[in-house]
Amino acid sequence: MRNKILKPIVFIVEDNDAYRVLMGRMLEQRGFLVLLFSDGYKALEMLEYIKPNIILSDIQMPGMDGFTLHEKIEHLYPDLNIPFQYISSTSQKNLIEKANAISIENLIRKPAKPDELSMILKRGLDRITAA
Repeated sequence: MRNKILKPIVFIVEDNDAYRVLMGRMLEQRGFLVLLFSDGYKALEMLEYIKPNIILSDIQMPGMDGFTLHEKIEHLYPDLNIPFQYISSTSQKNLIEKANAISIENLIRKPAKPDELSMILKRGLDRITAA
């Protein structure tokens, strides 16, 4: 029997349709299994069925922002310990500082370079699995 190498699962939570699909394709080409969500509510619902290895989330989204999503996941699923990585085009210093404090790495600025995005997620996953 062959050993199967499992792809890391990443939830991408991004309200911009084109950018969400673009990031998904970039990460799929680099070995991730990607699930795309247009808002935090849909990602939260999916956690009942699938636990991702990491969540890549925009900060500013209508309805539920990325920080609220993170808080809700920690409240509803305290044992999951899913790492978060934020991506945003914001220039608001308070949002950047908050994202840097919660993310596995500093905030990724949009538009992200494909290799940089992949490297940051893989490095974060390596750090978490080594712990």
